[in-house]
Amino acid sequence: MGYNVQFPVPLSEPEVKAIAKSVAKWTHRRFTEKAFAEYVARTHSPEIQAIRGARGGLMSKGGGRPIIATSIEQLKPWETLGISRRTYYYHKKKGFL
Repeated sequence: MGYNVQFPVPLSEPEVKAIAKSVAKWTHRRFTEKAFAEYVARTHSPEIQAIRGARGGLMSKGGGRPIIATSIEQLKPWETLGISRRTYYYHKKKGFL
């Protein structure tokens, strides 16, 4: 069917269904609202989230996408024309600009 064609030998449809059923049964048996709330409290406290955010900041080195000064998004020609951004792109697409 194409569920897992990236594998050298893909699983058959019955195998995929059996695995899905097994995971669903396990989840239904062990995953309660209380257990989920405890998991979230344990793993998403403000302190832990701050550590994750700092780690992410170190990994990106404060970078992000470079700003290109000559890009349309930076030049904002719609402001010069006194029209909305949406109208600018609409007119550009229609060949009016």
